[in-house]
Amino acid sequence: MKKIVALLAALLVSSALFAQSIPSVAASYRPTLLKRFLTYTTYNSQSSDDMDITPEQIETAKKLFAEIEKFGFQAMLTPHYYIYVAVPSNIDKEIPVLGFSCHYDSTPDINGQNIKAQVIEKYDGKPIVLKNGHVIDFNSDPYLKQMIGKTVVTSDGTTMLSADDKAGVSVMVTLLQTLAEHPQMKHGPLQFVITPNEDVGRSADYIDETPYRPDIAFDFDGGFDGEVVVGNFNAEKVIYQVQGINGHQSHAAHNGYKNAWKPACELGVACARDEWLPNNSDGDQGYAELHHMNMANGKTNLAELDFRLRSFKQQEIEQWKTYAQTQADVIAKKYGVKIERQVFKQYQNVAEHIHPQARQVVERSFARAKVTPRFLEERAGTTASMFVTKGLVGAYTIFTGQNNPHNFTEWLSEEDMFRSYLVAMIMLDEVSKLTATEKTEIARLHPAER
Repeated sequence: MKKIVALLAALLVSSALFAQSIPSVAASYRPTLLKRFLTYTTYNSQSSDDMDITPEQIETAKKLFAEIEKFGFQAMLTPHYYIYVAVPSNIDKEIPVLGFSCHYDSTPDINGQNIKAQVIEKYDGKPIVLKNGHVIDFNSDPYLKQMIGKTVVTSDGTTMLSADDKAGVSVMVTLLQTLAEHPQMKHGPLQFVITPNEDVGRSADYIDETPYRPDIAFDFDGGFDGEVVVGNFNAEKVIYQVQGINGHQSHAAHNGYKNAWKPACELGVACARDEWLPNNSDGDQGYAELHHMNMANGKTNLAELDFRLRSFKQQEIEQWKTYAQTQADVIAKKYGVKIERQVFKQYQNVAEHIHPQARQVVERSFARAKVTPRFLEERAGTTASMFVTKGLVGAYTIFTGQNNPHNFTEWLSEEDMFRSYLVAMIMLDEVSKLTATEKTEIARLHPAER
């Protein structure tokens, strides 16, 4: 019995000592992290609006999976090329399942083939002149001034860099390597998912192919200097289809002809009032926009209106839909036409679906990493916000060192990428301090299948 007690005591001391040594362990992986990022930039992984998945993404997913599989954890590559990894708990108590996400695709908006990353060590503060007349300087990037004496990575100016989100992937894969090589690192159950198609808004399309169902989660696809996205727009697309009746217009008084476009235009004016336009929206204000109108199926008697709704509060979207439906009913009766509605949830505000201790974990992890968090609300969507539409828990988006994504002047702060990795390591320890009660609470708040 004394031997068992002594062994348990030794394990507790070992765990505590490792927690204290996290910064030094992380520092030993810093060169590996940068080297891994540079390798990943050579993978052409651009997504496409016109394809379910590109051949380049498939090739990238296979390379990443082969690398991750060697770490010895349970890993799977799904039919739609999501990479999922599960790391079992090595703590003898029930704590929340911690999830990490990122994406390996890069934007199709600009050239992403044959990327030639440039590593600038001990940056001297001068403008960084790239090919094709592209320049990165303090005027366009004030944060660059804080990089003097540090390492910066850019493209050569003929392509993007693809730090969005190769930086996040580098952080996650390096974390998995660290876990494999340091089994004494204490943590609860962990789930990782690396997705395709984030930059074309489809990273959640086939997430159900994976067992990814964390209780508390963080998405590593953020910007720079301690940025943490803690909220984002709810987004819905609402399609109204106005169905008229065909007939020769010259005999409309007798043949029952009903024009679809006059009532459609009236509905558009009623439901996209000036005060709701994106032009009049800023800060925490949402908007309702008539995005475009179509001839549905190419038929002149079918007018289709495509509305885009954005708000930090789902209640405001629901209020707009109630108002719009009332207008549609009145207009349909007035003109004798049929008006039907379809609603598509695009993404949801993670703040309305977040684990109650997520912010505490961020604040404590950042403090231990000596990083000052900058909490932001994003007037757009995130990977995590797309996951919420699939019933998953909300996740804050954590900085990874990306600057100017989707741009020829995209650049990476190597220091920020390393600090992101350090924060992720510390998060394992911080989440391990949470209790089963807190796990039960989030299950009650967010009744997704787990």
